[in-house]
Amino acid sequence: MFAIFTFYISGALIVALLVLKHIEITKREKPRVLEIISSKDSHLRLLHKNILLKYLDLKKDVSFFFSKQVPLYTRNKLNKLFTLMRTEMRKRVSNIRDSKLLKRSDGISEFFKNISEIEKGNGEINETYEGEGPKIVDSIR
Repeated sequence: MFAIFTFYISGALIVALLVLKHIEITKREKPRVLEIISSKDSHLRLLHKNILLKYLDLKKDVSFFFSKQVPLYTRNKLNKLFTLMRTEMRKRVSNIRDSKLLKRSDGISEFFKNISEIEKGNGEINETYEGEGPKIVDSIR
């Protein structure tokens, strides 16, 4: 309904402009309505030109920012991050080398001591193999 109403209004305005233009041609003088439209038209052209210039400047600035500044900024931040990570890694690796876990006074770890005790016969194996799978022999009798 609104679209039909708008269509009728715009059609009526076009017919009115045509009639005013016919009056201007026959009487050889401009009606006041056409003078107002012409003056506003020049203002709109100037406004359009200013908006277009501002758009082109903004487009150039945004293009420069995303093509030059953003990669430069990210590269700078990544280099700082990698440098920080390298220094922290060097600091922590040097702390690991000086840690008490790597410098044991007994020289052999508990795991290897337990293995050597099992090989000597001090440990017990409670499983027997009969081909089908492991079976647990009850050691408490």
